[in-house]
Amino acid sequence: TFLEDFRAFMEERVPAHRRAFDWHDPQHDPEGKYPVDCRVNGVPNPLFVYALPNDDRVQVATISLLQFERWGLPLRSMGVFEDQEEVNRKVLARFTDVCEKQFSSLAANKDRIARFLADAQRET
Repeated sequence: TFLEDFRAFMEERVPAHRRAFDWHDPQHDPEGKYPVDCRVNGVPNPLFVYALPNDDRVQVATISLLQFERWGLPLRSMGVFEDQEEVNRKVLARFTDVCEKQFSSLAANKDRIARFLADAQRET
């Protein structure tokens, strides 16, 4: 249900024309090997948002962000954990190095996440 809650939250906070779920870069990644859970558009540097329920998803997000960096894509990044305390420390450390903003849980940070999303959408 975390992924469903994440998606519903993003649908409430980001207008449909400004978001793309399960996005991948069509130019660099036509096969979709480097997914983004939700891309927030309409700003100079799009915001790539990751829903992170477990170690595997955190690792995929880390690899994706590193690949985007390698390609030189302009972006901002945000990770929303189901429960950050459950993520392996080494996995979390690697993710922390490449992700701009993190929230330890969706449930406990809805107001903060909403503010961050609102600010990101006002970016010029």
